[in-house]
Amino acid sequence: MQENRVRLNGGFNNDVFYIEEKERVVRISEKSKIKKMVLQEIEWMNFLYEKGVLAPKPVIPLECEEERVKTYFEFIKGDQINVTNKSHWNEKTFEKLGKNLGRMHALSKDFKVQAIQRPEWKVENPDVFDIRRKLDPWIREKYEKLVYSLTSYIITPDTFGLIHNDYHQGNLIINEEGRITTIDFDDCSFNWYAQDIAVAFYHAYWQHNSFNGNTHSFCDIFMSKFFAGYKTENTLHKDIMIQIPIFLKIREIYLYQLFIQKWDTNNLEEWQEYTLHSLEDKINNQVPYAGINDFSIFF
Repeated sequence: MQENRVRLNGGFNNDVFYIEEKERVVRISEKSKIKKMVLQEIEWMNFLYEKGVLAPKPVIPLECEEERVKTYFEFIKGDQINVTNKSHWNEKTFEKLGKNLGRMHALSKDFKVQAIQRPEWKVENPDVFDIRRKLDPWIREKYEKLVYSLTSYIITPDTFGLIHNDYHQGNLIINEEGRITTIDFDDCSFNWYAQDIAVAFYHAYWQHNSFNGNTHSFCDIFMSKFFAGYKTENTLHKDIMIQIPIFLKIREIYLYQLFIQKWDTNNLEEWQEYTLHSLEDKINNQVPYAGINDFSIFF
């Protein structure tokens, strides 16, 4: 019987489809992926699932073809978190986002692997995803300064482990009961916990500012509630607080190069042109993201 597939939003790197008959999601990678990398992602997701974290249960086995890898997951019913929907975007949600991430980071300390197969931040290679080579010279120097500044920190179980690496509202599904499930672990890597927190705040502030405005009190409300939730599950080490602004600037550069790579720069829509110019200005002038240099004020 022919599968009835409905295309879902797979982001920039994957094709994702919903298979109605089986209530499953299939992710088809754009390029060949190392099988061991995908298997460790699935092992991590199963570990989280079994520990009670709301994440899709992977369906094994994988289907490995010459040019692509198919990975199957259970389908999560609900909607992506919508920042314009007050039943989604509120203080309870912000606290849940922190709590869920804190739980994942706490469990990362207990997740043991025989060999690391996912991307890994190292002192000798802090450019985990090889972003540097894609950057123009004007931005490369700023990027290198940021990533190498992280090499001065000591890796400990309270600051470093296997993280989601793309934790934001676009990868969070909320259902009618308000349960929030984290999806899309495709970029999970061994990295600093501050990276996950920075990405969560970066996209929360960006979308809130874009669609709702009134950001004067948002940062305080979001981060205070997020940290309150996080601390119920995991320790917030002082180094994490110091690293968050660094990872926010790294995120700006990552997004800038991604948009340059994926968008048709000769035929930009107005909002795309504005986004690129805004990122260029902030990166060039080293403007603190959301005007915040010290996140310990929300602790």
